[in-house]
Amino acid sequence: MTSGRIRIQLADDHEIVRAGFRHLLEKEHDMQVVAESATGKQACRDYERCQPDILILDISLPDISGIEVIRRILQRDSGARILVFSMHVGMVAEHAMKKGACGYICKRSGAGALISAVRHIIRGGRYLDDNANVRMPLQLIEAVKSPAGPLSRRELEICLLLTEGKSVAEIGELLHVSVKTVYTHRQHIMDKLGVTTIVELSQVAARLGIQSDG
Repeated sequence: MTSGRIRIQLADDHEIVRAGFRHLLEKEHDMQVVAESATGKQACRDYERCQPDILILDISLPDISGIEVIRRILQRDSGARILVFSMHVGMVAEHAMKKGACGYICKRSGAGALISAVRHIIRGGRYLDDNANVRMPLQLIEAVKSPAGPLSRRELEICLLLTEGKSVAEIGELLHVSVKTVYTHRQHIMDKLGVTTIVELSQVAARLGIQSDG
């Protein structure tokens, strides 16, 4: 935001939709639309050329999908902020978030939701519309998006032992650490993965591919 304004790129194959978005966004004193893209490939080119602060992206585009646009842009710019704004809900929304979108809003949501989402994402947050009908909590989507990434080597080791049914005392003995240390690691693991019970931990671990070689 070199000019003090939020620089926005719009990617939607309907010109009238882009015009509506532009009108809505530029009513905000600190928002400016710097590029409009009608196809997925054009969205990738325009992003490279304009380097916007945030890309508002439709999932359904005529050449390549919005999911593929997310993949290509994040491959070049891992810090890209992408807000998906689409008519699709449920698994599509969940998939977009897992692939790296910072937020997801349904087109049936109010205009205020779009503005709120843009501001929230610019501040470094994630935004998931209540209308997206996603069953998985946002913190679990984040965990799945970066498989086991938040966990240290020791935490991964303890997580695996917990999912195998080992008690805290047994883990302490196996790893030659105190029970208190194991309890501390267990709490950190649960906090990072957004779970509160061993059953939930086992489910998330299975989803993340944390499992015994034997």
